[in-house]
Amino acid sequence: MIKSPVYFLLLFVLAVSCTSQRISSDCSTAVPIFDKKVRDQWKGAAENWRWEGDVLVGETTVQHAITRSSFFVWDKKVKDFILDISFRISEKGNSGIYYRCERGAEGYDELLGYQADIDGQNDYTGVVYENFMGRHRKILAKRGEFIRISPEDSIRVFPVSLTKNADRKLIHTGDWNQYELIVKGSLIVQKLNGQVISMVEDLARNRVTEGLFGFQLHQGPPMKVEFRDAVFRDLSR
Repeated sequence: MIKSPVYFLLLFVLAVSCTSQRISSDCSTAVPIFDKKVRDQWKGAAENWRWEGDVLVGETTVQHAITRSSFFVWDKKVKDFILDISFRISEKGNSGIYYRCERGAEGYDELLGYQADIDGQNDYTGVVYENFMGRHRKILAKRGEFIRISPEDSIRVFPVSLTKNADRKLIHTGDWNQYELIVKGSLIVQKLNGQVISMVEDLARNRVTEGLFGFQLHQGPPMKVEFRDAVFRDLSR
């Protein structure tokens, strides 16, 4: 019997879920990256990023508007990892979690890479967004999609959903939501509030396998995004 890519992906999701549970049980591998002891590892514009207790807040106002995305960047490169984090965003907010990123050249955003998207209108929350210097497809995997990128950099879309709620019903509008990002080798799995929401297998020969990590605050109307309970587990060791 010939097995489809979705079959193998399901096996991967099951395996990586087990891996995630095993790693979670080993507290020595879990790094609370918002801990006060490591806050000097983060850099961002003071007028747009601040700490409120244990919560990272990104905010733009009429007085502190931005014309290009503002980023809060970790000074460590990431490769293979699991990230657990909670977020809350205002109604007109536009944000995201960037990973395996390159530095943007002059005239581009500071970070260019994969993104776990977040927005207050719930149009994009849960999707895998892509923005690299040499590859700019924008929305890569929509909610409920598995995207396979070939070594030659062509795309196949498998419109399958591993949850019955791969839509707005899964998102807690105006309240806290949880992302789990599982990034291992060529595979990316994004989970939202406990459910697999989007997946990518990137086999392109020119893909970026390691890079910077950070949080985005998009230009636009005044907005606010909050992040808390960020736990990072390095799978590349």
